[in-house]
Amino acid sequence: MPGYFSILRPSVCFLSAFAIFVGSIVAGSIAFPLFVLYAIIASFLITGAGNAVNDIFDVEIDKINAPHRPIPAGKISTNSAWFYFMILEIIGLVFAAMINMNFLLIAVINSVLLFIYSWKLKPVALIGNITVAFLAASNFIAAGLILFNYSALPYAILIISAISFFGTLSRELIKDTADVKGDRAKNSKTLPVLIGEKKTLALAYIILMLTVISLALPVYLNLFTYVYLVGAVPAVLLSLYAMKKKPEKSHKYVKMAMYFVILGFVLGAVL
Repeated sequence: MPGYFSILRPSVCFLSAFAIFVGSIVAGSIAFPLFVLYAIIASFLITGAGNAVNDIFDVEIDKINAPHRPIPAGKISTNSAWFYFMILEIIGLVFAAMINMNFLLIAVINSVLLFIYSWKLKPVALIGNITVAFLAASNFIAAGLILFNYSALPYAILIISAISFFGTLSRELIKDTADVKGDRAKNSKTLPVLIGEKKTLALAYIILMLTVISLALPVYLNLFTYVYLVGAVPAVLLSLYAMKKKPEKSHKYVKMAMYFVILGFVLGAVL
């Protein structure tokens, strides 16, 4: 059973679910707590399904880069993982359908993108990275869709989504650099394989620095109170520290920084 839990990559699922919660607070959707709960469950399950199918398609690479993961470690068979993926997807989409058609639409789009990403897009330079960044940012958009239509999403939601997009994009490029050995072995066309690790890291850190600078926007535009800085400042420091570490550790610090940014969103919106 532990394998079925770890294949979800719970930390990633919780980040997606937490983004729904935060986006709901910012958008005012929290006034409908039952729908927010459905959205959190849907996001958690669909993200977990995406992580499971990613492990299925990546089993050969994971034998090199991450042999501890459930499938290469022999904790879950490939057939069981496929069945688990389908169950998670169905239940996740059922919860999405219980909210409204706008939310269901983005849930279906994300489900399809998660599958295509794992199947075909992950090894494609930049396209795969951009897909993951969109998926991360879309959680905030989805939270706004609990209450609003696509054309009426609050400005704060759009700003938060943009920050999430570029922060995730930088992290994904750093992570690709860390995984370059396995990607080369499978002949994946990731950016570090095509242009080299140094150039990819340089691009990732430029995007990261632009993201760090953009963290000032919510306060500058009076979207949040200054309490937002309680999360934003540690995020800036962690991002700068990440740039001094090797890629294998750097992307983990960027991920931690993203948690602090989300914390800042919560505090700035409610205090």
